[in-house]
Amino acid sequence: MSQLVSEILLRLLKALAGLVLGAILYVVLVGPLGHQGSLELGLLCWLSGGMFILLVQESPI
Repeated sequence: MSQLVSEILLRLLKALAGLVLGAILYVVLVGPLGHQGSLELGLLCWLSGGMFILLVQESPI
């Protein structure tokens, strides 16, 4: 049972890390780069953060 809880927490932490990376990317794009903020941009940033986590976690190198 404790392994199940730790696995759930690990997956939630990965989603949270993707959200944090996406939020940082969103702030950079909207702030210094001057893009107009939108829901689509926010979702794309969140997906980009999640994909970065997957690439780092399961690196083909």
